[in-house]
Amino acid sequence: MERHKRTIAVVALGLWSASLTIGALRVILPVYFVSVGVSISKIAFLFFFNTLAQILAPIVVGLAINRLGYRRCLLGSLGLHSLISFLYIFDPAFVLIYLERFVRGLINMPLMSEVYVKHFSPKESQPHHINMILGLRDVAKGIGMFVGGALIAFLPFKYSIVVFGLLTTVAAGMALLYLPDLREEARTPILKIWGGVDAKIKTLGLSRGFLQGAEDAWASAILPVYLTVVFGLSPTLVGAVMMAGLIFYGVNVGFLSRRLITGRDPRKALVTSGLLLLPVCLSLSLPTSVYFFLLLICLYQLLNSACAVYQNHLKLEFATKDQTSIDLAAFKTLSNVFKPIAVFVAGILADTMGFSWVFYFASLLILFSALTCVALPKAAPQVAAVRGRSYGGELAALKK
Repeated sequence: MERHKRTIAVVALGLWSASLTIGALRVILPVYFVSVGVSISKIAFLFFFNTLAQILAPIVVGLAINRLGYRRCLLGSLGLHSLISFLYIFDPAFVLIYLERFVRGLINMPLMSEVYVKHFSPKESQPHHINMILGLRDVAKGIGMFVGGALIAFLPFKYSIVVFGLLTTVAAGMALLYLPDLREEARTPILKIWGGVDAKIKTLGLSRGFLQGAEDAWASAILPVYLTVVFGLSPTLVGAVMMAGLIFYGVNVGFLSRRLITGRDPRKALVTSGLLLLPVCLSLSLPTSVYFFLLLICLYQLLNSACAVYQNHLKLEFATKDQTSIDLAAFKTLSNVFKPIAVFVAGILADTMGFSWVFYFASLLILFSALTCVALPKAAPQVAAVRGRSYGGELAALKK
């Protein structure tokens, strides 16, 4: 059991160090490039290429894990994160930064972390562990946003990114020393991947895809520009506002994981939470003070975190132990499929019709997410672990 705890801690450290980097880039890149006169649509393309790669990443990483094992993939991913960050020392051209965004999008650290939780965490602890790790991942992203905003305000552009390469290098060293290897016995044929994944995983992934597309539409490339142009905030304050919303989301995912799962029907909870998100997202488009805008962001992230708690739990329940990486890869592919489209459309809407239309578009995606959840299989509310039952009523033996 102690070895299992150490394994999950090492995996979490790698995920969080990469998340700090990703969070920092969400502030550093748009704030820097808007300051040198780059258009909003071109800045949005930086995130478009990143999210485009995220569609391909789950299947690519899932297949790599399935063939090479988890340890090699996680070490390689952390090493690549570090290398890309260090390359900023050489002042890459703008077109190379597009390539960097695409490559970084291919590195799917959450998928690698989730399969370790599936295999190393006891059955009754999996919902809490997965929500804690993924919740704190978003806390790390939020901290990265604030630190990134502070660094770009006081350091040259290239050095503000290199700092985060040092963090992922330390995490890679810890993984090299302490991370055990894990391999899957089944080798899923490439042409049979999609057909071998259960329909309920696909439905859940599609719902998550709409929801993540909605958030990326306004919170990815648009939000830092919106805070700079509309509210006139400095880079440090832009990072602080973005950090506050994301940390609030991450903390709530961890906090709610022990309180929302038991005694509720996940299908109804997902539909209800999604519908409650609609008026909040629409309210973000209203002219208001920065403080009220921040309050709306926190309310949005509270409801968003409630959705994430159920989705994070259900995807582990739906994934099979024989091909965990493939099942989760299919889920994540669908989770990411609308993100580049949302970022691309949001950039065009902001440039041509104004910022308000970005929030209208995001609200439409939220509605699609809630309606998709209606197609999830009906289930009795989750019961306590001591009764030995899991989602869908199947008996599950606790993993030692």
